[in-house]
Amino acid sequence: MSTKTAQDDKIRARFSHMGLVVKDIEMMEDFYTNTIGFERTDGGMTTQGVIMIFMTLDPEEHHQVFLVEGRPDELPSNTIVKGGGPSIHHLAFRLESLSDLRKMYKRISDEYDAKIFTGTHGNCWTMYTTDPEGNGIEFFADTPWYVTQPFLKPMDFNMDEETLIEATEALVSVAPGFTTLQDFYKDLHERVPARESVLT
Repeated sequence: MSTKTAQDDKIRARFSHMGLVVKDIEMMEDFYTNTIGFERTDGGMTTQGVIMIFMTLDPEEHHQVFLVEGRPDELPSNTIVKGGGPSIHHLAFRLESLSDLRKMYKRISDEYDAKIFTGTHGNCWTMYTTDPEGNGIEFFADTPWYVTQPFLKPMDFNMDEETLIEATEALVSVAPGFTTLQDFYKDLHERVPARESVLT
């Protein structure tokens, strides 16, 4: 099969949504809507007699996360992240800027008793924490750079923003694969079919 044919045969799948089975659906809805900023789009009783709630951050997606009752009181932790959920490693949310990421860091720090790890993957600044039921969550904001992954170095989000940016650049500029994020995505766009809006 030629390279051209293989490219033409690609199915344009794109991620749509995921579901979380939860214990306290009201608490979890509050966290995802009021803390993260999801918009509730639907909700009600299933034929099994449990509540399901749908929410989104994308106006072209009816829902990106849905919550449904039924999580057991006790589930084992996974073997990678101590205290982490049994099967979901983490949900990740892209923020528009380092400034927004630092605001989210302060919000989570002030409002929730949750462990927080802050750092950089080189291509982004990142914050790892958990939702109120222990599911891993990442909030991140792009840097201008890219380095070979996996890459993770701790960073102190309490330092001023200019110093944080300078410290990050000093770390990543000597890491393997260092380039601009723009150049990395230029190459990726040549290998992955572009998304088409459902509204066009």
